[in-house]
Parts: sequence; structure tokens; C-alpha cells
Amino acid sequence: MTATNSNKLLVIYEGQQHWIPEAIAVDDQLLRDAFTPLCAELANADIERKPGEPIHIIKKPGKKGASSLDCLIVAPEEINPAVQMCYQMRQHQVITGIDWQNAGQLSVQIEEAISHLGRNFLSHSTKP
Repeated sequence: MTATNSNKLLVIYEGQQHWIPEAIAVDDQLLRDAFTPLCAELANADIERKPGEPIHIIKKPGKKGASSLDCLIVAPEEINPAVQMCYQMRQHQVITGIDWQNAGQLSVQIEEAISHLGRNFLSHSTKP
């Protein structure tokens, strides 16, 4: 069953569940672009869609491993917002700690970082 989570669709890659913004998940190429930074081989992945079920990304068999150059070529020319958010959270944890009182604000920042990441994938994929 295709489940939604506030305009997000469930995408499964190698058994891991990912909630991806609907604007990205509905387009095969945008979905490939979103996952390619994880694994360069996903640039040519098969996207399996069945009505009422999560979307599955299936890596095509090919040569093992990707060269460092291949990874750099497909990497965005900016700091990944998720990596930046992770760094900020670690700094916050060291300085003040993370507890239930400030977790809500961090949750808002995490959602903003994810939203920014989705917009960046949309803008990168529309470039010629």
C-alpha cells in the first residue's frame, strides 16, 4: 500500500524505508537523482511502481564499486543540508544537550533541511 506522510511517499531501497517528498517521488528521474548521491550506480536504477504499494528502487547489476571520480561527478556542488544539520545537532548536543524541551525546535529545523534538499534536487534536475 502506498502510504503518505504529509505529502511524502514511501520509497524502499535495499530494505530501508525513506519518506520522499511527493514532488520528487512521482518522477522516476528525480527519484534516481535523489538517491544517486548515496550510490552512483543508482543513476540507472529501475523504479518499480505497483498500485497501492510503496515505490521500490532496484539497483541494476553492474561492475562492483564506483570510482571516487564518479562519486564526485554526481555529487551536488554544495554542502548536503542533511550533513550540515547533523553537524549542527552534534554541536548543539555538546554545548547544551538535546532534551524534550529543545527537540521540537530541532525537529522543525530537520524538516526545513529536508524540504531544502527536495527543492535542490528539483532545481538540479531541471538544468540542461
